[in-house]
Amino acid sequence: MAMTHAISGAKRLLLCLLLASPLAFVQGVFAQGQAAPAPGSAAASAAQAASPAVAGASAAPRLVPASALVPAASLADFARDGKLVRAAMGKAEPGLLPSHPAAEAVRGALAAEKPSVLVEAVFLYKRPLPADPAAELRAVYGILGAINTLEGVEYWSESRKTMRVFYAESYRVDGPETRRRLPDSAPPAGALPASEGFFAFQRDLSFGANVYRYEYRSLPGAILLESRNLTRMSYGIVPVLGPEALGVRLLVVPAEDGILFYAASSASAALVPGLRGKLENSFSNRAEALFRWFSARMAAAK
Repeated sequence: MAMTHAISGAKRLLLCLLLASPLAFVQGVFAQGQAAPAPGSAAASAAQAASPAVAGASAAPRLVPASALVPAASLADFARDGKLVRAAMGKAEPGLLPSHPAAEAVRGALAAEKPSVLVEAVFLYKRPLPADPAAELRAVYGILGAINTLEGVEYWSESRKTMRVFYAESYRVDGPETRRRLPDSAPPAGALPASEGFFAFQRDLSFGANVYRYEYRSLPGAILLESRNLTRMSYGIVPVLGPEALGVRLLVVPAEDGILFYAASSASAALVPGLRGKLENSFSNRAEALFRWFSARMAAAK
């Protein structure tokens, strides 16, 4: 009889606990049924990057080693060469996207775009662990938005076998038609905007003078820049890309030991084989020029 009363008391206690916090009980049972990602795996790294710091939900995500962001299949090549470059044609799909939640925005955009040419490049700007990751992310946002500083940047011209000016002119404008020059905006001092956009006029020595639409997104632990041409582009005197046919995306992800710089140039056009090869070389060399520009600006901002 005493044992029966003890069991009944235990049942009543358990019932009270369930009624007092049913959600906590269910969450606990659910959590016990989930397998934790293996330490060092891409899933573990992505989960860590997506988790906010203890300071609060608005704090910058914890940083992970750059090696955890690079696709595992390409890690040896990245360690050997210090960069990755990949070109895809036909059904062009990304293969070098960082192992980071912010990369899904790029993956989704490319899936919807369905480009016929895609050139990806990955670089690492090395620096020690930053004391203030949130301040560094604001600096990255400000540098990517200062497109006037692109004037005079050089890239390697594969066809001419020499360095060549990338953008002879580069600045914001008030619209695609009026094209009145505007100054770069001041870097944000506080919280980064979720997104913003503007128009830009850029004249380079290969594709001539064109107007682009720039869009920026601040994502947890990353900055994403996307640009698209609004005017027809020509390679010399040959028209190669119609309006909206060229997309350039830069995804910048701070890591523990550096800042990962991912660039993707995508084009939707029917191109002759010889010209396709020239575009691929041009896109990869220009991505490296953008990384050198970014690195120089980051170093100057210290």
